[in-house]
Parts: sequence; C-alpha cells; structure tokens
Amino acid sequence: MAADLHCHTTMSDGSDTPEFVVHLAKTRGLSALAITDHDYYAGSYHADELGKPYGFRVINGVECSCRDVSRGHKVHILCYNCKHPDAVEHVLQKANRARADAARQMIAKVAKLYPITEEMVMDGVGEGGFCGKQHIMLALMKAGYASEMFGDLFRELFHSRTGRCCVPVLHNDMLDTMDCLRQSGGVIVMAHPSVYGSIASLEDLIKAGIHGVEISHPCNKPEDVAVLRQAAAAHGLLTTGGTDFHGYFAERSRLLPLGSYTATDDELNCLLEKSAQLWSGT
Repeated sequence: MAADLHCHTTMSDGSDTPEFVVHLAKTRGLSALAITDHDYYAGSYHADELGKPYGFRVINGVECSCRDVSRGHKVHILCYNCKHPDAVEHVLQKANRARADAARQMIAKVAKLYPITEEMVMDGVGEGGFCGKQHIMLALMKAGYASEMFGDLFRELFHSRTGRCCVPVLHNDMLDTMDCLRQSGGVIVMAHPSVYGSIASLEDLIKAGIHGVEISHPCNKPEDVAVLRQAAAAHGLLTTGGTDFHGYFAERSRLLPLGSYTATDDELNCLLEKSAQLWSGT
C-alpha cells in the first residue's frame, strides 16, 4: 500500500468534499491520505475524525501558494501536522485576501461578457471560501455557456498570458512563508518542483529549512526527479509523493484518480517520524 500526500477538496479548489475523498482513498486501498487544501488549514483540523469511520489515517496539511521574489516565479509549499497552526494563519489569510480580490475582478470582467453574478459563482464555493477560475467556469457551465471546464472558453477567458479576464494573484513571499511554517512546527515539503520552474528555488528553500521535496507527482520532469533525489540524499531531505488530486476540477492533463501518484510506506513513516521529532523538540 501507499499514501497519497497531496489532495484538494471543496475547502479550496477540489470538486469533492473531504468526506468523499477520504471514503475514496479507503476504497482505493491507500494506507493514508493527506488533505492539503490551498492556503486553508482549518479544513483538515479534524483529519483524525474524518478517518475514524473507515479505520483510516488522514493527515492534516496545507499547500501554501507563494512566490520567489528574486526569480519572479510561483512556488508551492506543503506543510503537514502543524503543532502551532496559528503561526501560519495570518499568512494564509493574506493569501486568501489576495485570491479573493483577484476573483472579484475576474468575475466582474466575465459578467460584462456573460450574464452571471458574483452570487452565482459563490454558490459553488466550498466552506473554505476559496474562489478560483474553476468556480467561475462552473457558473458558466450551469448557465449553459460552456460544456466543459477547461475547454476553449476557459482558454479565452483565463489563459495566463492572453486570457481576456485573467487577473494574477499577488502571492506571499516564499521566504516569509517559510519563516511562518517553521514556527508552526509542521513538516515542510516543496510541492511539485517542476511546476512553474520552481525547482530553481530549491537551494534557497533548503537554506530556509525545508524538510523534504515532493518527488512523485504527475508534473515532475524525469530530469528534475534525478536532481531532486540527489539533493535529498545530499541534504537529508524527506521524499514524498501525491496525485495533487482535484477531482473533476483538475485540468485534462492532470485528471487522474486519487492514488495515481503516492509516497511509499517508508516515506510516510519517515514523514511521521519527522513530525514526532518536531513536536517533541528533538
């Protein structure tokens, strides 16, 4: 068995509830699951309770969206089992304020082209209050203006360079985020290093005290995986893996079943041992 340590739910930009995803993970025969919603830790506070009906381990986590200011690209950082989640809460709130501001601007732009309202979009948003492009597209699909989430209309409206309604989110500074994550007492892991070209930031993250790197991920390039394994061996980093599951809110190239990419049981045990060390202060 293996563990999927990267999963999103309706608490951020996943299509399925935490309860559904946990049930799915158990049915898939996984040994454990981590819920890592974007910039929203509260959704996984009760991870243990989610797993109890199934006799299944659910690890709480969060995926922080930030940017490497010196290089000008985005970086995502996973954090598991925070001992002091309040230490990172203000960073998460700042990230979500920036995301909400961008979402309101995008909704206003789309509303000039199609008869949808902010209320219609927010009707599809989960408990975490995360509103992204998928939620705007869901409203357009319900209104009959699109038949698929990531088709021609999505590209016309939200392509990162040419989209008519795309508004970039001003993400938190990567090193500021790392400072808060270290104070939280959680296990800190660089997410999908091949995405956004963020592998270039690995050296700085190692200096900042990151504990691990996500190696098994659908978007990691083989040549990057080799570099990551060398870095992990040289610096004593944990290695992890996950599908980055979003349900049907995933783009076509990443529309994969939960458990398609995983951490081994040995990798999971190392992560849990590291968490125990951080909690005990050893």
